[in-house]
Amino acid sequence: MNAELIAVGTEILLGDIVNTDAQLISQGLSELGINVFYQTVVGDNPARLERVVREAKDRADIIITTGGLGPTLDDLTKETLATVFGKKMVLHQPSMDRLTDFFKTIGREMTKNNEKQAWLPEGCTVFHNPVGTAPGCAFSAGGVTAVLLPGVPSECRYLAEHCLLPYLARRHGQVIRSHDLRIFGLSEPQVQELLSDLLRREDDLTLAPYAGTGEVSLHLSARAADEAACEARMAPLLAEVRQRLGGCLYGEDIS
Repeated sequence: MNAELIAVGTEILLGDIVNTDAQLISQGLSELGINVFYQTVVGDNPARLERVVREAKDRADIIITTGGLGPTLDDLTKETLATVFGKKMVLHQPSMDRLTDFFKTIGREMTKNNEKQAWLPEGCTVFHNPVGTAPGCAFSAGGVTAVLLPGVPSECRYLAEHCLLPYLARRHGQVIRSHDLRIFGLSEPQVQELLSDLLRREDDLTLAPYAGTGEVSLHLSARAADEAACEARMAPLLAEVRQRLGGCLYGEDIS
């Protein structure tokens, strides 16, 4: 299962803010066993965003966007993805009610443009956002799942942790577990020679060396339906690595 992340916001392209949303989401997807092969940043331009989404639609099973869900004229992520996927925009009354209650609570009048945040692609799963005004949402069309999250880091984090990852886990999820092995007294070429027949980069099992300062590390990871299955997949390979490296293997999973 492959995902593509699209961050929408000219401020990211200009370097005014750092795209911490992508790091957070990528880490969460990795734990579910979902690959991230592409990350794109695009400005607040609907034509360029549409082009990026159409490209992603051809190569990803899951598209996750961050940003562009606000009330202003340049917040066009929902409308653009609805166009690409052939979805109508409809009023989601529970989101409108939450917006109305929010502005009443803070004692401010809700302007007409705020209503824009309650219009969502028809038939989507709505992610309630208790830490902001823009709800997130998810829908599937043409064999692709699209997920739209707000770009504000605190809002993105909340919806990623409480909505996005549980939603994807139910629909697509596996897990990835790993072990990091630390080696002293051998160079990376020596490690590769000792373990040449064991080193691999497969979809469900990877063993790869990395050279560090004065040492070499090995990263062993497996993808499976659950943690126990991952450990079972890694166990024979881990035992063989331990035997071949002997005393040169000085630590496992240490910081």
